[in-house]
Formats: sequence, structure tokens, C-alpha cells
Amino acid sequence: MTWRLEITHKTRYQYQEPVYSSYNEVRMIPRSGGNQLLLSSLVNVSPRATLYTYRDYFGTAVTAFDFHRVHDHLEITAESHVEVRNYSGPSSEVSWDFIGSEAIQDDFAEHLMVTPYTTVSADQASEIRDLVRGQSTPIDGLNRAIEWITEHLSYQSGITSVQSSAADALAVGLGVCQDFSHATTAALRASGIPARYVSGYLFPGRDPIVGESSIGESHAWVEVWLGRWIGIDTSNAVERTDQRYVAVAKGRDYSDVPPFKGIYFGGQSSTPFVTVTITRRQ
Repeated sequence: MTWRLEITHKTRYQYQEPVYSSYNEVRMIPRSGGNQLLLSSLVNVSPRATLYTYRDYFGTAVTAFDFHRVHDHLEITAESHVEVRNYSGPSSEVSWDFIGSEAIQDDFAEHLMVTPYTTVSADQASEIRDLVRGQSTPIDGLNRAIEWITEHLSYQSGITSVQSSAADALAVGLGVCQDFSHATTAALRASGIPARYVSGYLFPGRDPIVGESSIGESHAWVEVWLGRWIGIDTSNAVERTDQRYVAVAKGRDYSDVPPFKGIYFGGQSSTPFVTVTITRRQ
């Protein structure tokens, strides 16, 4: 099944005092490739600025802009149309010998490395590795890793922060999609399975009415390489992502994919106001 989705993502900062200059970049344009095709995209900012778009190291579209005049707010609106089809999973089963071969481990070294966000304790890494590698195939190992994560983490907002690592979330047993994704990535990498962090959008319903808008959300999940990349979402107990998931950015962890980041000189800003609206057009 294929869906055509219209996505509007708005982020607004209101500054309590004047801001004199700022440098910013956003990752809000969906990717093309795999099971999705970007049909059109447009990013607008207020106050008006000259926008520059480039691809980062991991192939994500980045829109950069800066201000050198006094302003009291920043509003970013990204509109896109994307076609997403359901994903059937791997075409063939791969073996542990294949995943562990020198060529594969070298090719996917960046998606096997431990990062500050994907750190877990030595005891946890050993436990996970034994459980996952004890399965007969990498697919079975992946499913065991998913079970381990859902046994050790429950979804609850307000406990962790954007700076929290997998180890932080596992220590309290609670977290949000970012924490589930970091913990899942850590578990798979500890077992020698390449994994990468994905940020994007999640359509909230399974059977939306064409033309009816829904409040969507920015979301994070994981892609695992088992002969080809497979999407999984442990925060929603989804073993294979489908056409509800629209990928924007991919990388080693959250630090490679933030939707917005920047620096500015001036007054303190308020908490950002963020809305995501998704409409199925076909």
C-alpha cells in the first residue's frame, strides 16, 4: 500500500528580550530513497532570511540561515509532500557469519560504534550480546533484542531529557522515543548488528481518511542492517515500520539528526512551540 502525505511542521521561538544575531540550521525535509519519494518541499522562516540547503555527511537535507539584525522571534515552517509505501522487510535471511565478516564490519563501522548517546553499562552490553548472539539467526537476534528493550523500558515523558543517554534511560526504566531508539541502537551494536538512528514523522492513525488532517508528531526510530535496512520502532512495539513513518534524517544518534539547532546572541528564549500536521492526500 502507498500513501501520499502532506506534512506541515511549524516551530516558533519567542524571545523575552531582543536578539541581535543568530546562526541556525534545520532538518525538516523528508528524504527520498528506499520506500519513500519526496515530491516537493518548502521551508520558510520569519523574519525573512536567505536560505541555503546542503546535504550533510549522512545524506540529510539541511536548511541553514542566519540573522544579523534585531528580532524578537523565530518561526520556521516546513511543508512537504511525500509518497510512502509499505515495506516488506529483508529479501533473504543473512547469517551471523555474514554479519560478522570483516567486510561488513568495516563497511558499517560508523553504525557499530559506541557513542555518548548509545552507551550502556558493561554488564548490560554483555547480557544483551549473549541473548542476541545466542539466537540461531540475526533476524531472531533482532527480535530478541526488541523483547529485551520492551522488558527494560516503559514509555513515559518528562523523566529524561534530550541530553539523556541509553544508559540514563535504562537506569530508571523510563523514557520517550529518543531513549528507546538509543537503547535499541546500543543493544544491536553491542551484538555486532549495524543500526542507525532515524528521526522523522509518524502518522497517528492506521487507516486515515483521505483529505482529513491529523495532529502528527516528530518521532524517532531505528533502522537495522540485515542484508538491507529494516525500520523498527520499539517505543510503539512496531517490529517493522510501514507507510505511517516518514524519515527525515539518519545518523549515529540524535546528535546527527536534530530538527533544529542554532546559536544566538541576545535575550532568553521561551520553550519552543511545535506543531506537526499530516494529511493523507492519496
